[in-house]
Amino acid sequence: MQARQSRRAYAMLILLLASMIPLSLPSASAEVVCCGPSELELYLIGENNEATMTPFENELVGINEKGVSQSVQGTEEIATWSIVWKQSATIPESTWRFNIAYEVENAAGVYANATVEVLIGNNVYTAESGTPGAFMSGSDEIAIDIEIPQLLVSMNDAIEVTFAVRSMMFTQPGDESSIRFIWGEDTNSAMRVNLPLVTIEMPNALVVGEEVFFPVILRSGFGERMWSSLEDYEFKVGGVVIEDVRSPSIVYGGVEVPFVWDPGSSPTDGNYQVNLSIWLNSGDVPQTTGRMHEITFEDGGGTQVYTFGEPARAVSSRLDVDITVKYDGSHIKRSVELEIEGSMASWLRWGMDNIGNNSLPSDHLFSQVQGSAIASNLKENGRVDETESEALLNHIDGSTRNLEVFLGNTGLALNSDGLFEADLFDMNPEVEIDLMGVSGIDDAPMKIRIDVVLELTGQERILLISDFIRPQLGTGIWTMNGDPSVDLRVTLTTSAFSGLYSVIKEDLPDTMRVTHYRVGLSEIVMIEVDGMSDDDKFEVEYTVTNSALFSPFVTLLATILLLVSGIVMGLRLTQSRSRWIVGISSVAFTGMMSYVYALSTLPPTFVMGIAAACAVLMLPLAIISPRHEQDWSLSEDSLSADYEKALAREIPTVDCPACRTSNPVETMKRPVRIPCGGCGRNLRIEG
Repeated sequence: MQARQSRRAYAMLILLLASMIPLSLPSASAEVVCCGPSELELYLIGENNEATMTPFENELVGINEKGVSQSVQGTEEIATWSIVWKQSATIPESTWRFNIAYEVENAAGVYANATVEVLIGNNVYTAESGTPGAFMSGSDEIAIDIEIPQLLVSMNDAIEVTFAVRSMMFTQPGDESSIRFIWGEDTNSAMRVNLPLVTIEMPNALVVGEEVFFPVILRSGFGERMWSSLEDYEFKVGGVVIEDVRSPSIVYGGVEVPFVWDPGSSPTDGNYQVNLSIWLNSGDVPQTTGRMHEITFEDGGGTQVYTFGEPARAVSSRLDVDITVKYDGSHIKRSVELEIEGSMASWLRWGMDNIGNNSLPSDHLFSQVQGSAIASNLKENGRVDETESEALLNHIDGSTRNLEVFLGNTGLALNSDGLFEADLFDMNPEVEIDLMGVSGIDDAPMKIRIDVVLELTGQERILLISDFIRPQLGTGIWTMNGDPSVDLRVTLTTSAFSGLYSVIKEDLPDTMRVTHYRVGLSEIVMIEVDGMSDDDKFEVEYTVTNSALFSPFVTLLATILLLVSGIVMGLRLTQSRSRWIVGISSVAFTGMMSYVYALSTLPPTFVMGIAAACAVLMLPLAIISPRHEQDWSLSEDSLSADYEKALAREIPTVDCPACRTSNPVETMKRPVRIPCGGCGRNLRIEG
């Protein structure tokens, strides 16, 4: 009896294990088609905290260097380059080679013991150039081999390379002898490694309506950059190149790219060969792989569904930044409107729909947003519901720190210090989100508006705008078809009694246009630039004063009064003189002051000073104006005849009604006022 119960228990256990076997088998829907470990160059780029390594030559921008002089004693660390590995993989046993360029200055050469330390996860491997050290002279490269055993690298493990020198001794040194180590663009400074660069998976094709989706998954230690930073790719179905590539999705350790084929009318069921070729860098031999798909078409179109995951950010996105600034003397009100289109718009909508998704990584931006108020049936339903957009709005509008993180690297890859004139914490930001009528997970444009107010005290130098795009490896987030796609518009206006003293511009890119002018009782500064990239470094500032004496109203009023005073003074001084000099000068001064006030962007003190100079200059111009011509010219007759003619000339006179003094009238101008030679009264002569 006991043996029978035991056999029955064993049978139940076997049945239970048998029922679990299918669950433990790997899915056959996705085939791993490529690739094993391979030798490749990890180029050294960046400096300080941004020093890293990349296999993509198109990420090599700029040159970095560090010099070491003969006065340095002990060990001098040149740099540490690090990457965060985004895929669990096995690194094979191999020899890695560190290579860095150098230049020796003001010496015949230098002996130095060079050390390379490689950190992989928690494992450290070290190699040296040997004793008494490597001899370096002129311009060349130093290479050091490091033995790496077989080991496992896990997701998010750090791979760091540190290069240092010590025991330096210069031969035939001169003044300021030194050695410079150089890395970056066109330097060949790199770490040659043996790593599993990419694993390519090809799940089964899906017939969706009239189209066929061929998903391709690229998993790499470089994450989604394995797709966005590729030099080139080619996907073929039966020898036909497929150009239709939909928005990639982020998957664990990489990215999923859907290639879409239109088979045309009346397609035939059967096996179809697909091939994928990728070029890591220009001139490389492509990595080529593929698989066979068995495809069955249905009448009326396929009923299968392709489910998009988290959209990859660094694919193709456009950003329009429209900034409006209003200055009233005591406050500066700024409105920053961000219009986002492309893969970033899809990513933001997807993120709002996935608020409360427990499967998101803990460091994911949207895993930090509280979604307790969102109904369970609204989560992950493929659209952004009102409560989901309100959850994100409350998250970034209720905390300045959350807003800065949202704008930063894990969000929009923008630098708030360049977009705003001060710390956001001091300006009480208010945020609005506008989906522009599109709630589905779509590339359509959406807007985010941030309003801030800064209180001023006294004369201050204020930031209007500076470079605000955070540097990104590869093509970056804000690109369209590989070209920079950030457009910027800034408009600053002042009130009548609050003006700008000056506008300061530094390192403007060639495509940036900055205009500063006065219109009536307001000053306006406008900035326009198209196609900005994270390489553009610039800064525009303006100086304000708390005195109304430098406002547009006072400047314009003072300019008009000074001009009018000068013109009136000139007219009064030329009553008996020709006025053509004063007239031309009045027109010229008025035109010049119109330009100086409106378009010259000179400070108010200079504008009023020039107006005063014009008024003062009118005095000598009036004095040198010729008197009205009198008929005193000599005739062709003899001098005695001219003298007799002058004696015979009749000069009209007028008697003063008060003192009866006879006063000569030497001008023919009427009406005219002349002073009486007897009593000094003004006499008015009408005709």
